[in-house]
Amino acid sequence: MRLWQIVGLLAPLYAQILWQEINTAFQRAQVLDRLLLIYIYTPWCSLCKMMEQNTWEHPTIAVFATKNFHCVRLNAEARDSIFFKGTYFPYLTELHANQLAYLLLNGKMEYPALVIMEPSGNVLLTINGYISLRLMDEILRYFGAGFYRRMSWEEFQKTYPSQL
Repeated sequence: MRLWQIVGLLAPLYAQILWQEINTAFQRAQVLDRLLLIYIYTPWCSLCKMMEQNTWEHPTIAVFATKNFHCVRLNAEARDSIFFKGTYFPYLTELHANQLAYLLLNGKMEYPALVIMEPSGNVLLTINGYISLRLMDEILRYFGAGFYRRMSWEEFQKTYPSQL
């Protein structure tokens, strides 16, 4: 076996999600007609750290997410303004959060959170709280493979039992 073949076999074991800055991801999503996956976290959140270790770092999740979405990791408490869709969103002291995170989560500031967004900017899904490996696999397949366009979530869950 050649070295490149061995590296190819081992690559999924060391897979990491390619996180992008939100405005860049949004522009790329429009060009490539791919959904955005926006993971909203805070540095102090223990559930966020658990989700990063248990879910986002799983090779199957990392490879599928990077291949099928434009992935964004957004610190909800970022103090620097975040540029998105032609607007700067500031940190709001009274909310202890960035305005963009506040808007994406409809004011429900519970972490971690996941937002799936179309290239148009239309939000398809918002989930607050820890997402298990199995459920994340199902969510990513449902949206990333386009099943959401032709069947309900309930129908999909009957046809795609996650192996994770």
